[in-house]
Amino acid sequence: MDGNNQSGAAGELLERPLVVLVKDRRGVPVARQQVAFRLASEAPGGVIDPDTALTTTEGKASAQWTLGSTSGSQTVVANVVGADALVVTFQAAVGASGANRIEGVSGDDQQAAVGTALDDSLVVRVLDRFGNPASGVEISWDADGGSVNPAAVSTGSDGRAATYRILGTSVGRQTTTASSVRLEGSPVTFRSTAVPGSASELVRVSGDHQRGSPGAELADPLVVRLVDAQGNGVPNRAVSWVVGAGGGSVAPVNSTTSDNGETSTTWTLGAADTNTVNAVVSGVGVVAFMAIARGGDGGGGGGGGGGDNPEPSRLAFRVQPSDTREDKAISPAVEVQVLDRSGNRFTEREVEVKLELSGDNDSKLRGDLSRRTKSGVATFSDLRVDRPGDYELRASAEGLPSVRSDHFQVQDDHQGGDHGDHD
Repeated sequence: MDGNNQSGAAGELLERPLVVLVKDRRGVPVARQQVAFRLASEAPGGVIDPDTALTTTEGKASAQWTLGSTSGSQTVVANVVGADALVVTFQAAVGASGANRIEGVSGDDQQAAVGTALDDSLVVRVLDRFGNPASGVEISWDADGGSVNPAAVSTGSDGRAATYRILGTSVGRQTTTASSVRLEGSPVTFRSTAVPGSASELVRVSGDHQRGSPGAELADPLVVRLVDAQGNGVPNRAVSWVVGAGGGSVAPVNSTTSDNGETSTTWTLGAADTNTVNAVVSGVGVVAFMAIARGGDGGGGGGGGGGDNPEPSRLAFRVQPSDTREDKAISPAVEVQVLDRSGNRFTEREVEVKLELSGDNDSKLRGDLSRRTKSGVATFSDLRVDRPGDYELRASAEGLPSVRSDHFQVQDDHQGGDHGDHD
């Protein structure tokens, strides 16, 4: 008579009772007839109250149905006690009882090149208190570097929501969160690993423009760094060191880049005058190094070599500042060398070298801005700029003319398309 084909949430009482009418063969209502109600489908927690009812003078019997915890379709059977053939069924469509918790399904711990999309989408699921999927719940996605698409999506009928993840341009661990207010387990965190992209450029780091005696090994190794298009170091690539003008030798002749993309060799000079060595990465590029071999120079670039009483004459950037992001350390470390009149590094005593930032007047250069030289070189290993922009550094020392570095860029740390984090 009533109560069939209702809809409700799992675990909740249906709005209308289940009502049956019992009649005899003449169509006359039968009073005080027992009618049994029972669940005909697997539905833990489902309750029919009462499970047996007497018909009224109008021949009607009724019961209240509290739905079980399983979403989908549930069924109740009513039959006349003692007459099993007299049966009617009631159906109910059961939905989730209300979003209760969120959990990760798939997509965690993936790896891809910087700036590219992960192979598999990131997927979460929203469930009610019984574990049924909850649809129509909005999920917000947020990426630590890079981006997600879409950034907001509602769960489907299976309770799931997904997004695609494009990694940022910094190597290392990156995270993505899926969140929805007031849900247990929110936010769900997915972790991804960004590895360097394809090698794009071979960069000179240090060791250029040294001086030494013919046949002597230079004091400083030749160092290069292989980077991708975002400036991240590319590891495990072969670098060939090819001796050019002047002869001499290098050891090793072939080397492999480290985790930060750097590799090095030592250089033994050949004949007098100009000596050259090329660092070569097949399919990427060539970096040239030059050294001067002079009799009596007394070894590689550390000695005075400019007379009995060499004096400091000028400053020069040995390692130029690299592009970075705001409040991220400039890497590799900036180096400033003190040279004598002959162009050799001045090593007779320590010289205090100071750095200043040239560019936006409101920007600040942070870190240790004053360093004393060691073997003629002042190393600044923790320099940071607090605002994005185009800058150069100014190095100075008492009694010596100041010198400016090459220009370098500081990118906004909140932009998805920023340069790599060199920390």
